Formats: sequence, C-alpha cells, structure tokens
Amino acid sequence: MMGHIQKGGIMHYRGKHIRIGIVDNDALVLGALQYVMRTCLPQSEVIWRETDGNRAVSLCSTPATTPDALIVDASLEGMTGSEVCRCIRANDAEIVLVGVTSFILARFHDAMLDGGAQCLLPKDNPQTICQAAIALCEGRIPRDARFSTESAAEAHRRLSKEQQVNPVRTVMLSPREEEVMTWIDLGKTSLWIAKRLNTSESTIKTYAQRIYTKLGVHTKVEAIIAWRNRRSE
Repeated sequence: MMGHIQKGGIMHYRGKHIRIGIVDNDALVLGALQYVMRTCLPQSEVIWRETDGNRAVSLCSTPATTPDALIVDASLEGMTGSEVCRCIRANDAEIVLVGVTSFILARFHDAMLDGGAQCLLPKDNPQTICQAAIALCEGRIPRDARFSTESAAEAHRRLSKEQQVNPVRTVMLSPREEEVMTWIDLGKTSLWIAKRLNTSESTIKTYAQRIYTKLGVHTKVEAIIAWRNRRSE
C-alpha cells in the first residue's frame, strides 16, 4: 500500500500534504478528531475547527482558509451537515466532503449524499475517517455503500444547476426551523411558539431570522410566501 505504513497498530499516511477543516457541534469531538488526524496523517494539517456550519461554509469559500478536505458532522445545530455540504458543493467541485455521525448512518445517509457529501461514516472509527479522506483526496472512491457513486464534479454540476434554477429550493431548513416556520405560517406569534416549544421568545426570533436568511427574504409576509411556494413545488 504505497504511501502508508503500519506503526503500533495505527495506519499512517506519508503522502502529500493535506489541509483539513473540521465542523462539529461537539468541542470534545473536534479535539479528538484533530488528535487522530495528527496521529494517523502526520503530513496533514488541521487548519481550522468550527462548531458553526455557516462559519464553516464561509471559511471554505475563502482561498486562504479553503481546506483540501472537510470533515462534516451530519447533525449540526442550526445549519445541518447536509446544508453545509450543499452550500459548499454547489460552488466548489474540489473540496473533499467527508460526512460523519454518531447516530445510525441511515438517519442522515441520503440527505448528506444528496447534499454533495462523498460519504457518511461513523465517528466511532476515526481511522476509517482518515482513510476515507486520503482516498478521496487521491481521487479514489472505495467500493463501499457508505460512499457516493457520484463524483464531486458530478455533484457540483447537479447542485450548481439546481441553485441557478431555484436558489431558494436548494436551501434546506433544519427540522426545528421547519417546525417554527410551520407555526409562523399558521399565524402564531413568537411568544405562542416559544410556549409551545418550551423555549424562550428570543430563541424563536433567532430561528425566524435564520429562516428569513435562508429563504432570502426580509419580512414575515415574504417568508410565508416563499415557504408556501417552496412546499408547493
């Protein structure tokens, strides 16, 4: 296996320098993944770690902070892992997108791959995550059901075209945002929704602002119109 050596039961990669970004809402997982990357991939460099999906998308669109590979948690809060992948892949065909989750793979598999992730792997096997990043950076797609059969270039063409045809449709709301928007569409106030969801009114207003941003609107009325148009498609 050229470029790989076995040391202490751990596979080490001696290939080209790989710049890696990691986005996960668990700070402990971020630290653990960075440690494993440094151990298994000594030639790699974790150039940044993020807990916020929007921030990760921004970093991936800036040349100075664009990674070769991005490790994406499928169950991010706010902006989901599949949304992060979709936003990045619609604008970039080069970044390797490796989805990870601590939940059952089937829960996020289809959404992540549809969003442009090249695979979805369990977090409890970090060496597999490293090996996947290596393979995909080298242009290899393992014959494994957890990997997409669609290349990054093919996913980019599909998603960029989808974005041009219907930019609102390509933006996905998180399950909580979907729930909040459903109540907004029914005419419920932020205070009513907060009581219903057992949270604060300020939290609901934050969700509403995220929804408006994703839908590309500025007011509640515009959001409702965009929401109804989106659901009727």
